[in-house]
Amino acid sequence: MRIVSILLACGFAFGLDTVVSQQFQSLYRLVVLAGLYITLAVSLNLINGITGQFSIGHAAFYMVGAYSAGFISKTFYAGQVSPQVWMVGMAILGALFAAIAGFIVGLPSLRLRGDYLAIVTLGFGEILRIVTQNIEPIGGAYGMNVKPFGSPPQTLWLAWILAVLCIAVCRNLLKTAHGLPFLAVREDEVASSAMGVNTSSTKVTAFIVGSAFAGGAGAILAHAESFISPDMFKMDVSFIILTMVVLGGTGSITGSVLAAVALFAIPEWLRNLQDPVTKVPIQIPGPALVASILAVVMTVALLKLAQDRYHGERVKKIGLLLGAIFAGSVAQMVLNLALSQIPSLAAKSFEAAALRMVIFAATLIILMLLRPQGMMAQHEFSWAWVARVFGKKEKVAA
Repeated sequence: MRIVSILLACGFAFGLDTVVSQQFQSLYRLVVLAGLYITLAVSLNLINGITGQFSIGHAAFYMVGAYSAGFISKTFYAGQVSPQVWMVGMAILGALFAAIAGFIVGLPSLRLRGDYLAIVTLGFGEILRIVTQNIEPIGGAYGMNVKPFGSPPQTLWLAWILAVLCIAVCRNLLKTAHGLPFLAVREDEVASSAMGVNTSSTKVTAFIVGSAFAGGAGAILAHAESFISPDMFKMDVSFIILTMVVLGGTGSITGSVLAAVALFAIPEWLRNLQDPVTKVPIQIPGPALVASILAVVMTVALLKLAQDRYHGERVKKIGLLLGAIFAGSVAQMVLNLALSQIPSLAAKSFEAAALRMVIFAATLIILMLLRPQGMMAQHEFSWAWVARVFGKKEKVAA
């Protein structure tokens, strides 16, 4: 089954590369970045969600992999091997350099935990970025061109193979006895140490493995974009990756994958939101915007009330939730008509693309209010889990 899974994953990656490059060339870069963000979210979930550490400097490992692989390609590539083979080697080297950085950062985790460890990892990322800005051989503050092959190589297949490999490693870690020490450290470090778990080795291993995958993603990014700069690895990148982990559910690999795709897709979709006929950026009228905000607030309040107060049958609860959404839709239409009568408000309009980060932030707030444990909590996707969600009881063997 493992061999078949590996073959299917490789076939999926190469098939996706072929289809996107031939049919959806305009989306090629976005699909590559989506695969990289999946790797980043799942690898950080190994550190934060599965092992229970609090790292918010994941962009630093991403940066180490990008700059180390980019500098080596720029300096030493002379056409001696094919671009595909070279790319695989650079991804491995980027992962190796990032793993070394992860080992260095993981050492303070032997003494620190919680907020203190978060400050250390955040400081490491910012120090590394500022130092990079002042090293001229790698471009300094301007950045570094990475064009060893003349034109950007096909990197989609490698980005998604890395994502599948990261998912497979973390999933096998969770589903085997090798993952029990990581879960034990997350639940109670003192108790796990008393039971014989080597907590020091476990925490450092989590940092090394998680940072290695981030470094591999950075190496692919450098060659896919053909240009990297310190501004691409600011602390807000670390916060976005951390948000993906929390929103998906800390400890859930499936949740990290879903959240990575969703949080990456929403801003990109809103960035190029245009009228399909006129190709003009969509404008949102002022009354519709205000009415939508008020209606969303009301809908979230009703949904939260239904979640907290009703604990009866699942079918009736779903009906209440759908009723709250319907009530919010009706309220939006009524408020829109009422606010349209205000001349000063009716004369205003806002471009949808300019509001994309506001919509992004509002989406996070709504999801955290309605689902504070994350989309998947600590669950993983399986057909048995789907059956339990829909109320089907498992058959107990005799």
